[in-house]
Amino acid sequence: MTSQIESKRTAIITGGSRGMGRNTAGNLARRGVDVIFTYHSNQAEAESLIREIEAMGGKAAALRLDTGTLGAFDEFVADVRKTLEGWGRERFDYLVNNAGNSQHIDFDKMTEADFDAVVNVHFKGVYFLTQKLLPLLNDGGRIVNMSSGLTRVSFPGSSAYAAAKGPSKFSHVI
Repeated sequence: MTSQIESKRTAIITGGSRGMGRNTAGNLARRGVDVIFTYHSNQAEAESLIREIEAMGGKAAALRLDTGTLGAFDEFVADVRKTLEGWGRERFDYLVNNAGNSQHIDFDKMTEADFDAVVNVHFKGVYFLTQKLLPLLNDGGRIVNMSSGLTRVSFPGSSAYAAAKGPSKFSHVI
């Protein structure tokens, strides 16, 4: 017979401390899923979400990560491993790539560095963080890449965001 700890599901959500990521974390926690989520800079919001999930009887951990800084991924994966081990687990079940940023810069003023910053968070970072986490994903696990309405209709100043976020609008099953 499988113990409750072994059968408990775990999700990793990037950009989980606010917006769609926070909503996703709360909804999964209400369904009994424990959550590891990332935040970029607002530690107070991250701690607030941990308290919310723990009040529901779940487990939550917040790990600081800039998903546009690919060199930070190995340390992040090590922190995920430590968190999972602390919960009596080796693997997780769901990866929700949600982290995002927006730079409202007109097309003719966008620099290569500005463009790279958007692409690294919304496309390149998603790809390579998923690659790094894949060995920890349970068989039958799920990967969901979040998108937004700006991938279908772009507004002035959001051309790079729409181009970078568009490729991630599909969900994948591993």
